[in-house]
Amino acid sequence: MVKRILFGAALAVAMAATAAEGVNPTAVTLFGKDPAGKRVAKGALFVDGLYVKGPYSVTREGNVILVNGRPASRFKVEAKAAAKAAHDARAAAEDAAAEGGEDVVSDTAAASIGSDDAPTLADAPKAPAATSKQPSALERRMQSGGIDARLAAKNKAKGLQAASGASGFNKEATGNDPLALFEEADYTYTPPSKPEAKAVPYIRPAAAKSMGERMAEAKAKDAEVAKRQAKPAPEKAEAASDEEATGDTLATESFDLLTEAEIAAYAKRFTEFRTRIEKALSDDGLVLLSSANSGVKTEKLATMRKFVKSLETLLAAPSSAKLTAQWGKMAPASYLQKIYDNRDANLRDLKTLLLRIAREEKAEKDAAERRLR
Repeated sequence: MVKRILFGAALAVAMAATAAEGVNPTAVTLFGKDPAGKRVAKGALFVDGLYVKGPYSVTREGNVILVNGRPASRFKVEAKAAAKAAHDARAAAEDAAAEGGEDVVSDTAAASIGSDDAPTLADAPKAPAATSKQPSALERRMQSGGIDARLAAKNKAKGLQAASGASGFNKEATGNDPLALFEEADYTYTPPSKPEAKAVPYIRPAAAKSMGERMAEAKAKDAEVAKRQAKPAPEKAEAASDEEATGDTLATESFDLLTEAEIAAYAKRFTEFRTRIEKALSDDGLVLLSSANSGVKTEKLATMRKFVKSLETLLAAPSSAKLTAQWGKMAPASYLQKIYDNRDANLRDLKTLLLRIAREEKAEKDAAERRLR
């Protein structure tokens, strides 16, 4: 299936004149296209630090997102099998034994299996011959003593067993018997040198406070919890999809070994990204893109207005230091430097947007005043 698609893509190269600049015809054949959902007259969009004037038409061709027909974002494409093959090739290049082939087992001599001589082992020494005959069981019994000796040992064992079973622990004083196991304890009371301090009961700090103080603290804690619950959580800036929006690394494209499942997954991801950019602009937000990769940075309406209104003063500065100091948390310094480097074109094209923002803020202020009357 993929081979047929790639073959058809080769035929489509002849019609590449109709494709957008920088779009690979093979990617268009594999992943298809997405038309613009609508033309958006809101929002502020920067591509590579250059402000793009609206209205915006966000489309997709292959793995490239286009704004008003110009590439604005590019996705990296690579098959998992190709990535694994590249990893194996790097591992083989670092392996010294791999240069000799699959049957190499030696890094120094590059010897094949079976080429080494079989090792030889010396004969084990013989056990020494017995020099004397061991005595028999009857002889050992005769040497250990007669019947009287064995009978005395047996009676002694019985006596020890009977004595151990009798209970006579601490029944009598041991006296000065050096073989005694226990001595009588001396239970004489010795008073302490200093009288012990009186016991002081522990009182919790909270219990030591009056009822009014405890009620005030409980009310303050409840008010703090209610305030924390009522306050909306700070919106986190959306992170870059693959890389930072300011990344200069060019997204690589490798369409070999792509499976049908991978092609479908890539196409779905590209479509969702195009829809995300279009929605951010429809919400009158700020969008920062890089045509070299799929990095993106989006902000809400309030941040967009503050950022655009501040550019008129910050871009007139002798360097980008003020711009980076004020907006370095929103966007990386490298992207802000690009915006500063395009300051002449940005200041010229931002005039229309600044007039629209001033007009909208005035209308919102007038509407608020009318509601207060």
